Amino acid sequence: MSTEIMRAKISIVKVSDGVLPYDYQYALACMLYDKLAVGDVQLANQTHFHQGFKFYDFSNLLLDNYRSCPQGLLFDRADLIITSPDPVFVKTFAQGLLQRPEFHLHGQICAVTEIEVLKQRQIPSTCCFRTLSPIFVKTVRERDGNLVEWDLYPKDGKFHENVHHNLVKRYTEYYGQPPDSDHFEIIRVHNFKAKRIRIGGGPEETQRRCSLMTFTAQGSPELLQFAYDAGLGEKNAMGFGCLEVVDAQV
Repeated sequence: MSTEIMRAKISIVKVSDGVLPYDYQYALACMLYDKLAVGDVQLANQTHFHQGFKFYDFSNLLLDNYRSCPQGLLFDRADLIITSPDPVFVKTFAQGLLQRPEFHLHGQICAVTEIEVLKQRQIPSTCCFRTLSPIFVKTVRERDGNLVEWDLYPKDGKFHENVHHNLVKRYTEYYGQPPDSDHFEIIRVHNFKAKRIRIGGGPEETQRRCSLMTFTAQGSPELLQFAYDAGLGEKNAMGFGCLEVVDAQV
């Protein structure tokens, strides 16, 4: 398997007949961390205890021929996109999934049937993206005399400011220096859908507001490339902000 794997598509079948709850994202993140440990336990431990950003992302389950019901989702097959600017991460995830292809999500038994290495794209200075998992961005605001976390949508200017700041900060930590140009802006939101996603477990469980959207971004190619490879917004290792290219010529 090539060491230069930046993005891979994981084909999955659901073996059991039950319903997968709508809020499966946290369970999916935990499963992927477990598979990372199967592939390389030292890398998994380093990632877990690292105090800064984590430089990988993954999509929602891209479901094939599914049905919705009040309890959740019924499906037979799905795809999952895993991406990182560090090819070691994607290679290690793939190795862990191949070594132990069966896994559980909320009690549902699933298995990996195929892993496809996706061709790396070079992102230009203007590009249209679609979210494969929602973008999460937050700030802190005063309410009733107290400072509280406030989840942001694209209609709020602070959303755009924080997305830009977060992207530059993550790029700088990953490469050890800031980008040559820190220009990045979302110049048009083509469509937008608000989502609420429950993440975490036990007393730390929270519901976060986030954004599924198709948008055109403009900026330095190095920053747009990093957004494509590492995700956009916060909590990427929890499966937020995974992007695909809709049209590189806008």
